[in-house]
Amino acid sequence: MRIGLFCTYENPQLDYASAFREQTELVERIEALGFEEAWIAEHHFNPQAASPSCLPILAYLAGRTSRIRLGSAAVLLPLHNPITVAEDVATVDILSGGRFEFGVAKGGPFPMQMKHFGVAKEDARNRTLEALDLIEALLDGASVTFKGRFYAAEGLELVPRPVQKPVPVHMASATPETVALAARRGYGLMAAPPFPLKGLAANLARYRETAPDGDPRLTLIRFLHLAESRAQAVEDAKAFLAPFVERMRATTAQVRPDWTPWFELDRMIADSLIGTEADVAAQVATLEREFAPRTLVLKPMAPSYAKRLSDLETFAARIRPQLRAAA
Repeated sequence: MRIGLFCTYENPQLDYASAFREQTELVERIEALGFEEAWIAEHHFNPQAASPSCLPILAYLAGRTSRIRLGSAAVLLPLHNPITVAEDVATVDILSGGRFEFGVAKGGPFPMQMKHFGVAKEDARNRTLEALDLIEALLDGASVTFKGRFYAAEGLELVPRPVQKPVPVHMASATPETVALAARRGYGLMAAPPFPLKGLAANLARYRETAPDGDPRLTLIRFLHLAESRAQAVEDAKAFLAPFVERMRATTAQVRPDWTPWFELDRMIADSLIGTEADVAAQVATLEREFAPRTLVLKPMAPSYAKRLSDLETFAARIRPQLRAAA
């Protein structure tokens, strides 16, 4: 199982330059610690998570790293021109020496995104799938003629061409039909921190039923917080998560009420990596046994940069060796 870092460009001090500098330093540090991957989120209009342009960020990180794989978690395809996305994906793959992982999604329950990018909510899924069809055709390298409901190309060849053939694709989705589509096409699955583990088990089963010989290549993203006692870790985590949970419950109640039950504080704590070193080692071992993720991606919860770095260093130096010894 690979270990990665989930980067949302936390900005608790509302200082964007510092947020970008700190996140870059974290990515460089986790590469030195032996982590295998770093995944960059795409978030819009949120000063607390300042990463709207994940592909340019990944291009920059490609020049600051040499070994780790770099992933988008995820490009929100309905918000972008797919031809531009294909060009940017190829560029990042070249600059990274073929280390890019292409994660995609249709976007969460955020009406401002759809409104200001001019996307009707009911079109988001179809735009995502159509855009992905065109992007994959362009990345393949042949001349592409394509006419869909939303996008078109005529005799178009991509410049530049990516190093990888194919570029790995991962889908972040909780809907049964999209999980089945990912299985049919051989895409990997991504599960963001709020996604319940109970639902994940059902999605993995659906994937394997659809493609018995397929590999879901699960990228499992979980919150991480360490403390001297389990009680202290839970108390800290609840304080960190409570504003996020409250905000997401209010948002989903308006636009995705079926998602609102996900944002229950105690359930999210239970599904996260929270506690002492021994607690977290046991929690990771359970995730590995029950879900067999290809990559476990860590999202440190603390707003303090020093604490986030400390938790990642502790995981690398003290928790990961326990996992290897138990394997």
